Amino acid sequence: MSLSPVEVRHLRFPRRPLGVSRRRVQRDLEQVAEAFEQVWRERADLGDRVEELEAELRHHRELEEMLRKTLVSAERASDAMRENARREAATILRDSEARAREIIGEAHADRERVRREALRIRDAEREFRSRFRSVVASTVHLVEAYEAELPGEPDEDPSRAA
Repeated sequence: MSLSPVEVRHLRFPRRPLGVSRRRVQRDLEQVAEAFEQVWRERADLGDRVEELEAELRHHRELEEMLRKTLVSAERASDAMRENARREAATILRDSEARAREIIGEAHADRERVRREALRIRDAEREFRSRFRSVVASTVHLVEAYEAELPGEPDEDPSRAA
C-alpha cells in the first residue's frame, strides 16, 4: 500500500503510558519506506525513460538534420543537372544550327554548280547542233557540187535503180 505525502504528514501514533506504540510506529514507518522506495524506483525508471527519450529525440534530430542536408544537396544536384542540361541543349542547338547553315550553303553551292553545268551542256548542245548543221550543209553542197560535175546522168533516184 502506498502512502501519499499528505497521509504521511497526518500520521498520528496512539499514545501509551510510556510513549507511542512501537509496533504501530514500525508498521507505519515500513509503509512509508515502501512508498518512498516505490516512488524512488518510479523516479529512477522515469529518469531512465527520460534519458531514452532524449537519446531518441537526439537521434531523430540528427536524422532530421541529415535529411535536411540530403534534401538541400539533392536540390543543388537537381539545379546543377537542369543547368547542365540547359547548357548542353543550347550547345546542341547552336551546333545543329551551324550544321544546318553548312548543309544549306552546300546545297546552294551544289544547285549553282548544277545550274552552271546545265548551262554549259546547253551551250555545248547548241554548238554541236550548229556544227552539225554546218557539216550537213557542207555535205549537201559537196554532194550537189559532185552531182553537178557528173556527165549527163539521168535524174533518177538511185534507190529505184536496183
